[in-house]
Amino acid sequence: MIFIMRVLIGKDETEWVKHSWTWVHEEIQKGQRVFVPAGGTPTPLYRRWTAEPTALLKSLRLMQIDDIITGPRKGEFRQFFQAELEPFLSQMEWIGNCESLAEVAILGVGVNGHVAFHEPGLPRGFIGGCVPLSSETRTYLGLSEPTWGLTYGVAAFMRAKKILVMVKGEKKHSIMKKAVTEKSLPISWILEHPAVTVVSDFSF
Repeated sequence: MIFIMRVLIGKDETEWVKHSWTWVHEEIQKGQRVFVPAGGTPTPLYRRWTAEPTALLKSLRLMQIDDIITGPRKGEFRQFFQAELEPFLSQMEWIGNCESLAEVAILGVGVNGHVAFHEPGLPRGFIGGCVPLSSETRTYLGLSEPTWGLTYGVAAFMRAKKILVMVKGEKKHSIMKKAVTEKSLPISWILEHPAVTVVSDFSF
């Protein structure tokens, strides 16, 4: 498989957010359903959303893609959205049975190449459901005990018409290089989508 992704490089956070903001407003149509991730990577973009709530943004149906479902941090990702996207909560669809699909996906990348909680080792055709979090993911999130997540999978995201992957930081650089060379990680499969754009602060 030859990757045909478009890569946009932002030399600093301001430029990185500008690329993401422009993509959202050029590639998403009013009223569409959009998969959205929690986490530190999209936070600067969401803060611009709340500062500049455009007509497009106010028209979208935003779909949570994953959450922690066991242990003391159960529901933490929902709490993230309640804090960071408070003006848009009436537009949020909280993750449930993983049967709904979206026309657009905005995604991040995990430290081991996972997408949402679709961990390496899960089949490419995984659409969604309950999964045990890998040791790498638990360590990154500071979880000291076996933990389960509820998540959409790559097979659901690949049904979107367009995908934006947001990735930044040195820890993600090596995993993206591995993704395009070994082509066996969940993010590798996402990069095969015919209409995927990557916004990053590094080239790979």
